[in-house]
Amino acid sequence: MQTQGTPKHIRWWQSIRWRLALGSMLVALLATIFIALAALLAITYYYGVDQHQLLDSLATDKAQSIGANYTQTHILATAAGNTLPRGLVQSFQGEQYLLVVINRLGQTVYPHYATKALESKAFGIALDDPTLNSADFSPISNGVRTAFLKGMAFNGEIGNGGPNVVSRPFVAQPIFDGTQSGAPVVGALVIISRAAASNTIPPFIATVGQSVLIVAAIIAVLAALAAILFARTITRPLATLTKAAHVLASGNYNARVATNTHGEIEELADTFNNMAAKLAADVDELRRQELWRRELIMNITHDLASPLTAITGLGESLIDGVNQSRDDYEATGRVIVRETLRLRRLVKDLHMMAKVEAGAIEPVLRPVRLAALVDEVLAVQVAEFERKNVEPLNMLSYALPSAYADPDMLSRVFSNLCDNALRHTPSGGAVTIEAIQRGTLLMVSIADSGEGIPPDALPRVFDRFYRADSARQASTGGSGLGLAIVKAIIEAHEGSIWAENIPDSGARFVFTLPVAVTDTGSITSEITMPMRPTP
Repeated sequence: MQTQGTPKHIRWWQSIRWRLALGSMLVALLATIFIALAALLAITYYYGVDQHQLLDSLATDKAQSIGANYTQTHILATAAGNTLPRGLVQSFQGEQYLLVVINRLGQTVYPHYATKALESKAFGIALDDPTLNSADFSPISNGVRTAFLKGMAFNGEIGNGGPNVVSRPFVAQPIFDGTQSGAPVVGALVIISRAAASNTIPPFIATVGQSVLIVAAIIAVLAALAAILFARTITRPLATLTKAAHVLASGNYNARVATNTHGEIEELADTFNNMAAKLAADVDELRRQELWRRELIMNITHDLASPLTAITGLGESLIDGVNQSRDDYEATGRVIVRETLRLRRLVKDLHMMAKVEAGAIEPVLRPVRLAALVDEVLAVQVAEFERKNVEPLNMLSYALPSAYADPDMLSRVFSNLCDNALRHTPSGGAVTIEAIQRGTLLMVSIADSGEGIPPDALPRVFDRFYRADSARQASTGGSGLGLAIVKAIIEAHEGSIWAENIPDSGARFVFTLPVAVTDTGSITSEITMPMRPTP
């Protein structure tokens, strides 16, 4: 069974490289064959046309010469012998031909030593044979018959009966008594290519054919080499991609592909690299989510256990009648209420974080006066400030432009930041809220007079469930989600938030909000404070 991540064995004929190479070779080979055949057919055709023209010219000249001699001797054999050179085979313009003269009885009168086999095979039947009109004659017999009966030259081809024979032209030219074409026909001159008569391919066609075949073979070999090299240029990057994909499948998400090609292969490699990078990022995010999930379970278990244990113990004491006085009952009730509110706050934080994870935070934006909003938030928390002997200072000017924000969410931001500052401010300290306008943004800060934030903890203070001092946070009831919720809300308003330490003092949280469109004037707060640029 093929296991995941194991390269599958591919047979050579299933490889895209060889399929592409063989396909290209086949196309090149077929194209070469078609071109070679077309060249051979064209050469053969024009060679035949040239032979016909040559034969016509030769036959006309020789037949006129024989006819002129015939008027003097009145003997066809003598006239042919006086006109034509001796021998059955004659040469003309580099080609060899058979020249035969036939009388009206169908007998060969020249050359005199022509055999009966030649006479019977080539010409066969006497023209005065009564079966002439119904017989199936050879092309030469038909040509001789046409020459005698019609007094016209006949062009034809013979020699196409064998597998290695190229059809060759012949001509049957009538011989007139004299040089005039209207005179009586006394014989016929038949001129045939010697190659056709000897059942062989003409030398010219054979030479040209061999050359064409050799060139076609060379072209086919070169095309095969080019196809293999061309296929390799495509399949080599694909092999690199396949290797990288196997590495990626094995769990190494840092696998990348580097190719020197261009076009679609380069685009494919870039797409693979982008996919690998995205996959690596997703895997890292999943690992972080898994760590956060484990931390969430651990922290929720711890944060829920403390108040539930306290409530359970106090409830049992009430049932058992441990409390004897009204003051004891009131003290126990206050503790139960405080622990219940702590549980309620934790549940609300978890609900808000669930909305953050689901991307369900949708602020309902409208102009908001920050000074009045902060007064409302501090009014709710004034009892906690008094209990810890910490002074809340709302330094926001009522002349400050309105922020364009969701008032409920913004109240949650101020409440969480003030609650966080309160937990880190010692008795007799203060929590100060300030703001200034910077162009179209409002920069708001909440500072405490506590011990500050450890430098190594500054980059992580907005992480979920992160506590710079776990023991102290757990004892004061912090869930570890407040600052993460604040960051999510501010980013939902297209703002930014960061934390910093104040020299010789505590910590300060700064965030930005957009100014309402109707209040984008040049009004700024009278309170100034050092602030770093927005990251």
